[in-house]
Amino acid sequence: MRLTHFAFALTLILLCITGFLAWEGQEAKRGAMAEVAFLKKKQAAQEMASPNVSSMMPLPSAPATSITPPAPGTIALATSTNMTGAATLPGGGLTVQTSILEAEAKGTNTLTPLQKQVQNAKPVAKVKTVVKEQGFVIINAGSKQSITKGLAFDIRRGDAVLANIRVTDTIEENEAVADLDLASIPAGVSIEPGDEIIQPVGR
Repeated sequence: MRLTHFAFALTLILLCITGFLAWEGQEAKRGAMAEVAFLKKKQAAQEMASPNVSSMMPLPSAPATSITPPAPGTIALATSTNMTGAATLPGGGLTVQTSILEAEAKGTNTLTPLQKQVQNAKPVAKVKTVVKEQGFVIINAGSKQSITKGLAFDIRRGDAVLANIRVTDTIEENEAVADLDLASIPAGVSIEPGDEIIQPVGR
């Protein structure tokens, strides 16, 4: 009796194990089939994203051409033929009205009214010594030329004002000291002995 029960229990256990293994096999099969289906879909998507090169229509290509740059001065020459009274500047590529070139050659009609005023101003003295580190100049005129403390002057070179100065109390008969207005000196300009002193011009 006990042996029969044992055999029955053993058979039941074996049936359960067999059923479980069969169910597990089915699940593994389903999983493998799902994975294969997923891979096929992925491959199809990749093929859609990158079409076959042989099926693509080639794009038209422009013929290769070489562009030769114009020779120096040819642009200016072509432009000058369309501009009445124009002349080519040295080096080519630019043009300027002939009237301006003629004025430059004659030295006329090229100055502004202020430049003319600076150029025509009568010099009072000249710069004798420049002490830039301490910000003053010594001029070759003094009390004998009616130079007094506090007078303001301009320093001129050609038709340009280089700086403003004001006479200090160090005045002799033919010599005076004047403070430089450093803020009035253009960048890159240096005051030199021989630069002229003139009355301030209107601005």
